[in-house]
Parts: sequence; C-alpha cells; structure tokens
Amino acid sequence: MAPALAAFSKLPPRLRAAYAAALALSVALLVFGAVLLASNSMDGGGRGVGGGLDGVDGFGGASDDDVGDFFGGDDGYPTASPAFGTASPTDVETAAPSTVNPTTADPTTFEPSPPPSLDPSPQPSASPERSPTRQPVTPRPTKPIDTFRPTEPIDTTSPTAVPSAPPTPSPTERPTFQTRPVPLDPPATYFDYDPTSPYGPWNWGNVEVLNATENYWSEFGLVANECNTEGVPQSPIDVCTRPERHCQEYHEFRSKRGDFKINGDFLEKQILPNKLRILVARRDGDEPDPPHVDFSGVGFKDLDLLNIDIKIPSEHTVCGKRYDGEMQYYFFHPVRRSLLVVAWLLEANAEYEANEHVQLLIDAFQEVHDATEEDCMQQELFEDEASTEAQASDATNGTAFLRRRRMAKDDKKGGNGIWDPFHRDIQKTIHFWGYTGTLTEPPCSAGTLWRIMDVPVPLAPEQLQQMARILFDQRDGATCAPVGTHHRGSVARPRNVGDPARYYKCTRDDYVSDDEREVCGDEGCSDPFGEAVFGTGLDPYVAPIVHVTGPPSEPPTMSPS
Repeated sequence: MAPALAAFSKLPPRLRAAYAAALALSVALLVFGAVLLASNSMDGGGRGVGGGLDGVDGFGGASDDDVGDFFGGDDGYPTASPAFGTASPTDVETAAPSTVNPTTADPTTFEPSPPPSLDPSPQPSASPERSPTRQPVTPRPTKPIDTFRPTEPIDTTSPTAVPSAPPTPSPTERPTFQTRPVPLDPPATYFDYDPTSPYGPWNWGNVEVLNATENYWSEFGLVANECNTEGVPQSPIDVCTRPERHCQEYHEFRSKRGDFKINGDFLEKQILPNKLRILVARRDGDEPDPPHVDFSGVGFKDLDLLNIDIKIPSEHTVCGKRYDGEMQYYFFHPVRRSLLVVAWLLEANAEYEANEHVQLLIDAFQEVHDATEEDCMQQELFEDEASTEAQASDATNGTAFLRRRRMAKDDKKGGNGIWDPFHRDIQKTIHFWGYTGTLTEPPCSAGTLWRIMDVPVPLAPEQLQQMARILFDQRDGATCAPVGTHHRGSVARPRNVGDPARYYKCTRDDYVSDDEREVCGDEGCSDPFGEAVFGTGLDPYVAPIVHVTGPPSEPPTMSPS
C-alpha cells in the first residue's frame, strides 16, 4: 500500500485530482447500487421497476410533494439534474410520460440507472429552455419592471426645464389637468368651477363677500353677492349674427398704452386660483401714466386700466364656439359706479406663428411660477435633503439660466421697454359685441359693461399650453399646496342660458378707424382689403369672426362722449 501511495504522490497535481475524483465516483456508485438492491430485497421483489413506476413522470405513485422532496428542493425544482432513463430537462419541465413501460419491465433483470452526474445531461432532441445546472428548468418569475418610474426627474412645473426661444416648448399634445379636491376647511369666500361641487357655479350665490382682503372688487364698492340672482342677466353669454340692439358707439375706443414696463413694479404679475392677473398700479399724479382708454358712448373720457385677467378657456362664446382663452381688460366707470370690460378671445392654431408680444406677458408669469417652484423645492430639500438635493439643484440652476435667457431675449425685443396692452399683435379690430351683464365670478356684480372684440388674438399652441401649465400647476408659496380651483382644466363660468342679456354689434357701418377716416373720410375706404390702403400706412382691415346678418329690433340711441 505504501509503494502505491508513494507513486500516487509523485503524480502531477491535476492527475492526482482526476484519480481522486474517479475513486470518489466509484465509491458513490457502489453505495448507490447497494442501496437500490437492499431496497428491492426488502420489498421481496414485489416493487421492482414494474411495481415502483406507474408510468407517470417515471416516478410511480409519488405525489407532487414527494417529487419535490426527492429532488431536495422546497419548491419542486431539482437541486441537481439526475438522468433517469432518457429524460431531459425539457422532459422534467413538461412532465412528459416516461419511455419505460411499467407493465412489461422484468424486475429480475433490474439494473441500476446510470449514476447521477454533475455534468450536463446529453443533448436532448428539443432544445431545453435552460442548461440543466443548479438553476430551475422553468425560470422563476422576476420582479416586474416599473415602467412608470422615469430614469431622470421630470419637470412638471413648466413645459421644459430650460425653455428655448419663444414660445417656450411644451408637449405637442394638449395636457390634461385633474380637478383639485375641495380644501378640508375652505374659507367662506371659497368657490370653484366643478358643477357638481357644493362650491361650484350653481352655488356661487352662497359665497360670502367680505372686505378687500378676500374680495378684490370691494375697492370699487362691489360687495353684494348677485350670483344667480333672479332677474339679473348673468355673464357670460353667447353672441352671434343677430343682435337685438343698435351699436351704442360712434367712434373706435381710443387707447393709450401708458408708461409701464412689463418687468417694472407698476405691473404686478399674480397667479391666482382661477386666473392669471396683471394688476396695474393706480394713477398717482400725472406721471407715470397707466394705460387708459377713451370709450365712446359711456359718458366719460379716459378710463384707466385696472387689471388684466386671463381665463382658460374663453367664457364668452361666438355662435356656440368656445375659444381657447379670454383676456379681459377691466376699467371702472366712476359716474355709473360700474365696471367696463374689454374681452379678447384667444385662438391657438398650429398655423399661427408665436405671438411675440403676448409671449412677453407669458414669460413674466413664468418667472413668478418658477420663483414659487424654486421656494417649494428648497422647502422640500430641507424636509428630505437626501432625496431631493440633486433635483432642487437642477431646478434652481435651470431657473437661473432661464431667467438670464429671458432677460437677454427681452433686451433684444424691447421687453424691458413699455408693454402696450393694445399692441397690434393683440388688437386687430376696433369692432365688438356689447351688452350689459355681470362679473363672471363672485360677487357677480350687475351693471358690468362688456365689449367682446370680433377678431381673436392668434397664439401658437405651445403658448396656450404654457399659460395653462402656469395657471393650473401653480402652488401656494407658503404651503406649496396646489391652489387651482379649475374643473378639468377650465376656469370658465358656464354660459347663462336662463335669461341672457340682449347684445348689440358695432361694425364698419357704424364707424371706421380714426386713421382710416383721416385717409378716406368719414365713410372710410371703399376697399379696405385692397390697393386703396396700400402706401397709406394703414393696417389692412381684418374680417370679423362672423358678420351680422339681421337688423336690430330697436332704433339706435347715441350719446356723445
């Protein structure tokens, strides 16, 4: 024995390992054969291959649990791949019947099956799903991929983190906005636009109108709630082609742009729960001048512009059509003690280029929105610094860059100069529908004089989307909670269908522009679209949305201004 061991020790290590493995395998085969023979002897030959295999999966009457226990796994998967007969990994997975015929097998000629091997089984006739290693033949289910979790933070507060040239890019599809739930403890002045809400338009008559803090309109003595009051024709209304009254004006309203800059302190940008508002500083002496208008037919000259409100979509409709937005200019008549509102309908169309003058206004609101988002990101950073630090840093850097770009753009386009509310990009007509109605939000004050301009303001779709995101995604600067009271992306009061106000329509038959009158006389140019206006410096006449097709039912009542 000693010489054999000495000779064995002189073999190369790799060869010694091979001999040792062969010896261990031989011992294992001997033990395995002995156990099988002993088991057969104990059963008295009554459970040989024929008695022990019932033709189901090659395991006789073993249950599924027995099969799992036999393989050594707690889930029925093999821990190794023993080769019973011609079974392959695919055979085990699909539970195919054994090729052994249990009724004809002779137990006296029983020979043990080939020993188990740690090497892969012979190549099966069909390709197995996996190699017969220690991994299960049938793959275990993996954790589903979270397809809703982006790889990078998505900026939902503005169309893009760093906007490019105007208009600021935004998604090609118009975004949708979910209705905000009613606050847990809403103030008495709270109202929203959900028609099914206890605070919705049909219940605005219950809104309390308090002092100037809660009610902006109290500055003008409008403190009585007249929403949904019987006998008070409510606004908005639908206007169309058959007015019931004559035009009350005999010249265009004569506007002066004033001295206020879009980025100055005299035009305060506010993002409120139901509108974007430009609050114009009140006149204090002769200079600087706020924008003001000389209206015809109202008995007073030079009314100052108080504020500009932007609603999405439009509140007034034209022949049943609702436009994409409405920009409302508010004035106060000191003698009548009532408001006068000029409404410009906003129309977004892919065929329109970006309205650069309106974009200056949009960008001013975007800066307010971004400043609030920056503050909220800082608050969230303090609350959860580890998870939001990178995101807050990106948002801050993006906002700073975006402001630098806007400042450069404003300098290039004169944005730091005076902003004209009556710029030709906004005002393309001097004619309008007029009627007497109410405010379109609480306190719904009666006696409000409306002028709905008959040519819409053109916008690129991206500009409308940017305004919508600014308005509907705004958060409270103190609590960072959403503040919007819209209903599915709308802050338009439902149109009055009960007892609508009677409207009139001013057209070229009533008056032409002052410039056209200078060139062609009181009757205007005979062909305002053609060569008659070329070379005169006049802007071409723009056709209205619709033309009046029927005469009013009462004679005109003219009162000089």
